Amino acid sequence: YAKDQQNMGFLGAATERLEEQLLGYPGLLILCQAATQYRWMLEEFRISLFAQQLGTKMPVSIKRLDEQWLQVESWISANPR
Repeated sequence: YAKDQQNMGFLGAATERLEEQLLGYPGLLILCQAATQYRWMLEEFRISLFAQQLGTKMPVSIKRLDEQWLQVESWISANPR
């Protein structure tokens, strides 16, 4: 139970930062390939945490999510609203 709660915390924080950007930058998932990739990585991360038997299409971890998020932030900086 404690491990599931910890994993939910990781997933929640990673999801929250995308949701915050989507509120401030409508259309981000359409315009930014890095954001779209990040969103799919979140889904894969969820599977890796709670349905390991399904397997994931790509390797995913908190570190990889953080690296992908840096690409999203870089795109947003280069493409202000």
